[in-house]
Amino acid sequence: MQSEGMRLAAAAAVLCSGAAMAAEYYVATDGDDTNSGSEEAPFATIQHAADAMGPGDTCIVRAGTYRESVRVSTSGEEGRPIRFAAAPGARVVLDGTEPIAGPWTPHDAAIFRTSVDHDFAQLFCNGAMLIEARWPNMRFPEQLWDRSTWARAGEGSRYGSMVDPALAETGVDWTGARATLNVAHQFYTWTRTVTRHTAGAHTFEYTPNLAGITHYADKTTPWEDDRYFLSGTLGALDSPGEWFLDTASRTLYVQPPAGVDLDECRMAAKVRNYAFDVRDCSYVTLSGFDFFATTFAFEACTHCLVEDCRLRFPTCARRFDDPDSAEPWADRTLVDGDHNTVRRCTLAYGPASGLVMLGEHNLAEDNLIHDMAWYGSLRHAPLGLFRNVEAAAPGGGTIRHNTVYNFGNAGICYRNQPYIIEYNHVYNGGLCCEDVALVYTGQPTCAGSVVRYNWVHGCRTYRGWGLGIRGDDQTRRLTVHHNVVWDCGRDGIIVKGDFNRVYNNTVFDIGCPDKPGNYISLHTSREPVKPWRKQYPLLETQNANSEVFNNAALTLSADPKGTPLPPSDHISHNYQGADLGLVDPAGMDFRPRDGSPLIDAGREIPGYTDGLKGAAPDIGAYEAGGEAWRAGITWAPAAP
Repeated sequence: MQSEGMRLAAAAAVLCSGAAMAAEYYVATDGDDTNSGSEEAPFATIQHAADAMGPGDTCIVRAGTYRESVRVSTSGEEGRPIRFAAAPGARVVLDGTEPIAGPWTPHDAAIFRTSVDHDFAQLFCNGAMLIEARWPNMRFPEQLWDRSTWARAGEGSRYGSMVDPALAETGVDWTGARATLNVAHQFYTWTRTVTRHTAGAHTFEYTPNLAGITHYADKTTPWEDDRYFLSGTLGALDSPGEWFLDTASRTLYVQPPAGVDLDECRMAAKVRNYAFDVRDCSYVTLSGFDFFATTFAFEACTHCLVEDCRLRFPTCARRFDDPDSAEPWADRTLVDGDHNTVRRCTLAYGPASGLVMLGEHNLAEDNLIHDMAWYGSLRHAPLGLFRNVEAAAPGGGTIRHNTVYNFGNAGICYRNQPYIIEYNHVYNGGLCCEDVALVYTGQPTCAGSVVRYNWVHGCRTYRGWGLGIRGDDQTRRLTVHHNVVWDCGRDGIIVKGDFNRVYNNTVFDIGCPDKPGNYISLHTSREPVKPWRKQYPLLETQNANSEVFNNAALTLSADPKGTPLPPSDHISHNYQGADLGLVDPAGMDFRPRDGSPLIDAGREIPGYTDGLKGAAPDIGAYEAGGEAWRAGITWAPAAP
């Protein structure tokens, strides 16, 4: 709430005409909240400025590190937003951690301990993240995507029981530890407490209550090909760079990284989820901030903007799909509401979701997102635009010119209203799961969505079940056109359901020589019953009314086995040769070169092949001699 002094200062900024003059407030690390907030006498905290601001006002934050969680509850107006911005050229760090000073006491061998005041789930040493003690061990970030750092289920494993001979060799009693389980179909990950184990045993048990799987677990096989790791116990602390927190005694145990003296290390723990917490507001802007171990949340907000921000370790999560064991850690960077925009931001390093935007007419544009969703659950995407409920009327949103790479499951997810997914570069995903697509949707609620002008590549899961662009079960009226998809293990483009349109895509290098993949796959079988998701009326035949024109793809398949699509008036002018005759695929020039069989071999599709250069449209995503459009961000990231 504004103080009387603040109100008088705001009243003094009124023009003779009666129109309010926008105010500028300044914040600096050497400021004081008893100051006026002027350029010459800045405040010390951003929160103090936020409490004083009204429509049209700007808070300019000078260089330095700020450890606070700013609550914004005042709205701007159209043309007069409330704006928080880093000073021009200044590096302003919004830090979600608090220092841990010690003193450090030797505990056992190379392990030291100290008392702490906070519960936390993330720890840093000199700005580098340490690993919460776990088995098998892993080094961060070198082994972040090394699947061998997950233990593997052995023969005899079943739902609720994990068998692994290597477990006995640890000599640890894992009862009470936290098991992170990428099991069953392996596109979801759960965490459960180990309910029974004894040191030297090769089997542990967990409660078989994994949401979404219990009622058909007996039909899910195999259980002997799953991955997991264990954490949450002092017995796992056996490697440099690991830590464990005994929450009951508030004792922190650390085995420091090699060569690090704890007395000289800047040790800090994450204690704040949000540097900015904005609720029930309109026309609020954040610009130019560096977020470290914290993020922002906009809830029930409209017409808000976040731009040119850099977020490192924005979120933290240890438990997945555990409604009864929720932890107080933010697992996503959230924008909830309508007509909001996030542009030119970087999000890097997080175990769960990246940027999630909920609502209608939201825009995620020109963002760089990488190394997210470490634990491989489909419920956590690096970039997701959703509506929480099915749209009663067309709403929409746009995901444009983003670069998303290095992630555990799907890279871009969208659902429950029509979206435009365009000019995105999505690659190197599905790194901790199976049966996953880099760009993902499904169900009739995606109707009207358009996926166009994207580069999608590098989904090679360890069993080879990686996909590029996917319209999953019961998809309706999805359009996929002018995309380039390559280097995926099982399917390049797969669209289920009906009334879909697949036009002018270029797809190559799918599968491998000993296991060919499906380049473009439209299932034609009866829609299957899948009780773990909402079931709409099922079709007897899928894709009977879908259209497949002008695609360059070695195969057009009707099922996962690669059965060719049957002839139809809805399928024509597709090129199915091995040599597409592209200019320079390695250099990202996918235009047909002179003499390519794709040139002038397509059919005209009004609204999709306009602007042709020859006698007829070219097959594939590019016209020979046409625009060499590029996907991904339009700006050059700064060096790490």
